[in-house]
Amino acid sequence: MTVGMSTTAVSEGSVMRGVRAFSRLALSGLLAVPLLTAVAGPASASVGTARTTVYSTVAYCVQASASIDTFTGGFSGNLGYGNAYLVARDINGACNRATTGNGRARVDVQVWNGSAWQFCRGSDWAYGSFGWSSGEFGGPYGPARILDYGGASCGAGYYRAVATAEYSTGGGWVGGSIASPYLWVG
Repeated sequence: MTVGMSTTAVSEGSVMRGVRAFSRLALSGLLAVPLLTAVAGPASASVGTARTTVYSTVAYCVQASASIDTFTGGFSGNLGYGNAYLVARDINGACNRATTGNGRARVDVQVWNGSAWQFCRGSDWAYGSFGWSSGEFGGPYGPARILDYGGASCGAGYYRAVATAEYSTGGGWVGGSIASPYLWVG
């Protein structure tokens, strides 16, 4: 009888070890699916600029950043981004001090036609205030615009985003534009 109980206990232990091994294998498989999807999945790319001064005076600088991405075969992607910033000059003339004001931003997406960049799609203006946030990821902020340009909506080719940032002086708008690097959208 002891032998029978021992055999039953061993069988249940073997079954439990088998269930645990199967569970680990299944969990490993589930964790591998996103990795395989990312490695063997659809094509994607993203390029952009750092904050760049597009207009300046002796007192302040209007800055912009532009980026564009593409993602085929899935959720999201195919977006152009335009961001606007306003910073004041410090005592040495560098544009790095916090300041406030009112501004606007827009983004246009262009496609290369073989000899020049041509307009594909564009956003309307986003209006907002400039400011400076604190904290670990603090820094200048301002109005921004995101545009879904629809992938190769203007045909397969090289695409780029052009961000325009402007500051309201009270007497008019001043600012400029910057183009992102280009990428292939097919």
